Amino acid sequence: MPNRTVRSTPALIVLHGVGLGLALLVTAVVAVRSSAPAANLGQRAVGVAMATSTTAREIYQGLADADVAASAVFLLPPDEARRGALRADYDAAVRRVERQLTDATGEAVNDPDRLNRLAAIGSRLTVYRGVVCAALATAGGDVTGGAGPDTSAACPATAGGSGPAGAARSAAARAVLASAYAREASHYMSTELLTEAQRLWDDDTRRLLHARAAARPWVAASVLMPLALLGALVATQLWLRRRTRRRLNAGLLLASGAAVAVLAMLVASWWHWPAADDRFGDLESAIAAQSTSQQRLGDLLAGRADLYLGLGASVDPAGHRADFDARGLCFPASGRAAPIDCAALDDVWSARQSRTRDAFRDAVDTVLRDGPVGRSFEVAKSNLEDALRADGARADAARERLPAAPRPLGGAAAWVILLAGGGVVAGLRQRYLEYQ
Repeated sequence: MPNRTVRSTPALIVLHGVGLGLALLVTAVVAVRSSAPAANLGQRAVGVAMATSTTAREIYQGLADADVAASAVFLLPPDEARRGALRADYDAAVRRVERQLTDATGEAVNDPDRLNRLAAIGSRLTVYRGVVCAALATAGGDVTGGAGPDTSAACPATAGGSGPAGAARSAAARAVLASAYAREASHYMSTELLTEAQRLWDDDTRRLLHARAAARPWVAASVLMPLALLGALVATQLWLRRRTRRRLNAGLLLASGAAVAVLAMLVASWWHWPAADDRFGDLESAIAAQSTSQQRLGDLLAGRADLYLGLGASVDPAGHRADFDARGLCFPASGRAAPIDCAALDDVWSARQSRTRDAFRDAVDTVLRDGPVGRSFEVAKSNLEDALRADGARADAARERLPAAPRPLGGAAAWVILLAGGGVVAGLRQRYLEYQ
């Protein structure tokens, strides 16, 4: 008896209704959730993602430039005339990064994750500035707290009185302490600040590249679920006709028409997918090239900071040289010429240990911007920046070739699915009541 009850026509009508209801619900969820992945493959959304990635790259490079400028200050004693220009370079680099962070924060008001990343970079930059300022104050012995040749906007004047860089301390002792501060600041920059900035770049590019991977299951679901719903409606219609020997059910016919409309709307939302999928590979390749160029530029700037600190009053010149060598700036890679002629650096690394009176001054002149090694760094930096711009132009061109995303119709499709649900309920209820 129970089996006959379950297999009775009213019970089977209810079971078919439950199955169709589940199919309608899943189709509605797919229609709504697929709208964002479909839009992310369009030129506008990808353009926004690329703009944020460009900002992340600029912040990364600005931080690296600031570290190079700070490290250069410690090449010269406080009374050296050229020290003021180096301090001005450091101040300008810090202000540039702060402006970039402010602008990026204003553009990320609706992105909590990105805001948190930018806030972390800002707080770490404050710590870094504090360590550099302590090193500069220690090296200069400035305890006056007033404006002077060794104060700057990046290092606000401290309160007067004796401090860690008191006037009674010898110049040699101050140099050792300043070196320890400077090395700590550079280490903090490479392990904390630049790492956080790289995460910002990685997050932005990951979002961009995720658009294509995330779209594949949604485009499949957007086509398959309406087809499955339509098939279930047709199967139910045929079953009812055989079971009841009645004409076609008007409610199910309405639901079938609505399912066809939903299929058409979702196909229209994904109409750009084949072209986007075909052309997105070029964009991924350009972004990968950008990432490689940025990493090489970061290594170059970090190596320059190593060189400055190793030549300056460092407590660990051998450690700085080991860090420099580990960055691969002296050896060709992947068939490319080495960016720096390291043969000219042999005398620079040993200048502090040389007994020749002018060896250190000559080494400093060699590595600063107007010297031969300094010029080679500038040329290498310019070449890498050109490569980054070329990669950016290539990425922009790839973005322009992407088709514009059509207006997503997932929300409208969900309302049509609601209409289909009404047709299913009305049609099956009519047949159910006939058997009661």
